[in-house]
Amino acid sequence: MFEALWELGITTCFVNVGSDHPSIIEAIIKGKRERPDQWPRMVTCPSEMIAISMADGHARVTGRPQAVIVHVDVGTQALAHGIHNASIGRAPVFIFAGLCPFTESGELLGSRTEYMHWLQEPPDQKAIVRQYCRYTGEIRSGLNVKQSVARALQFASSDSKGPVYMCATREVLAETIQPYSLSTGQWTPIGPAALPTDAVETITNALIQAERPLVITGYSGRDRRCPNEFVKLAERIPGLRVHDTGGSDVCFPFDHPASQGFRLGFDDCISDADVIILANCDVPWIPSRNPPRKDSRIYHFDIDPLNQHIPVSFFPAHGRWRADCYTALAQINSHLESSAKANRALQEPNFVSRRKQLKQAHNDRIEAIANLTDLDSKSPLHGHNVGALLRQHLPADTTFVVEAVTNSQILSDQLQPSIPGSWINCGGTGIGWSNGAALGVRMAIDEELSSPDVVSSASSSPKSLVCQVVGDGSYMCASPASAAWVAAKYRIPILIVVLNNGGWKAPRASTELVYPDGLNKNGSDDELNISFEPSPHYARLAEAAAGSGPTDNKGWIKGIRAMDVAGLRTALDDAAEFVTQRKGAILLEVLMNRQK
Repeated sequence: MFEALWELGITTCFVNVGSDHPSIIEAIIKGKRERPDQWPRMVTCPSEMIAISMADGHARVTGRPQAVIVHVDVGTQALAHGIHNASIGRAPVFIFAGLCPFTESGELLGSRTEYMHWLQEPPDQKAIVRQYCRYTGEIRSGLNVKQSVARALQFASSDSKGPVYMCATREVLAETIQPYSLSTGQWTPIGPAALPTDAVETITNALIQAERPLVITGYSGRDRRCPNEFVKLAERIPGLRVHDTGGSDVCFPFDHPASQGFRLGFDDCISDADVIILANCDVPWIPSRNPPRKDSRIYHFDIDPLNQHIPVSFFPAHGRWRADCYTALAQINSHLESSAKANRALQEPNFVSRRKQLKQAHNDRIEAIANLTDLDSKSPLHGHNVGALLRQHLPADTTFVVEAVTNSQILSDQLQPSIPGSWINCGGTGIGWSNGAALGVRMAIDEELSSPDVVSSASSSPKSLVCQVVGDGSYMCASPASAAWVAAKYRIPILIVVLNNGGWKAPRASTELVYPDGLNKNGSDDELNISFEPSPHYARLAEAAAGSGPTDNKGWIKGIRAMDVAGLRTALDDAAEFVTQRKGAILLEVLMNRQK
């Protein structure tokens, strides 16, 4: 199986082994000893949630799946909300779990030998994750193990990408077979789909004729070529605006005048648009809060335009096509460039004035965002101040892995990400994703830097620093000690910024939307059960988790706390130097809205 994974391009396995893995463990040792340069790297993960999140983060950079190895039903369940994140976030991941042996009296090698083998056998183990996976299957013989793995990876790597799950019993894993090879070139994923010719003409004509055209996107930045195609489109259609409602990638540069920034489905730009193009977007607006105009013309192209994994999704469109976003954008731009009729129309005076108006509106917005900061030395730290200081003090090519929930949109406004790949958010809703994902992102970037032969959609990714920005509620939710231990063991240099605001703030906002005059209005955080007071000391937690012993990690992860603007400035400068130059890790705990 591992030979198949390596031949099919998987370079790392995030492992959490158990009693179903004796043959797996033997194979791991054999591979390390006999073919270390042609064998996946094995990364021990004490938490399955960290394992799948690391694989998820790795895939966000490379576009390629990595492997996660867990044990039977309990390890599968311990993947927790990580399987949701990979599915909703469109991240390809290969997951393998063992099954309990099907013989109990020693009939075959691998038969039951321990007490738990009678306890870890649900009627259908694959059902635990089936609704989140692009494919689930079982390896029933070693004779076609490579074909089974290859087929699963085809599903993981074909749009819409996502997790796949395979399993096998101990008896099957213990089979002795003759070595064989697989022609991997015959096991490629499905190629990109294009728009029909009439759809290209329909969309371009609608954009040219529109007075307030708007593009809404969400996942298109996963293909790092897409932002540039959107820029070309915005340059060709003066007045076109681009709005990001996913926030999982940099889909459009924030510094471009057409940018409307990132909002989770709710923004005023939707209310006045007369033509709307939906491109790789799950939730373009919130129908109960900000529906589009009734006379808007809406066109939708997406790798999954019907949102087949979302049971309730009633967003209307006058035209809908299954198409790869980059391919579709390239078609539209090519048509605009070659059409004499379109070029004549776009030279009309009204387009010139629209370009000027859009640029002025963008400048006004940037100024308004800057005015939301208060950067006096003793000023307390809130989302706007933190975002502005991160932008000022960290390298310009920093990759931000963001899971700040209620502060995410504020941070986007202040960080103003414009380089493809410089902002990575989950896309799903399972909090704690970033604890492992940031480590996977750093590993993937390092792998690409050390392997020039690796071809990736992220070849222009930022390189120097990976900065995880996470709320304390999200950080607490997914094995933070395990993540810190993995970072220390494998020397993964990273800056972790924990925004400590004393608990969860999102449930209060959600309750207020439903009951604006309810008891929540004057209820305390303790009454809402969202308080984390007394607060953990996150900086010390990270230092303790790094471990000690014969290979002493003491000092490799350092914890710092900051309470005001001056303290955060100093801490960020020190952290950037420690992570980029000394290749260590820093956990910087930001005490939000606190006064000395």
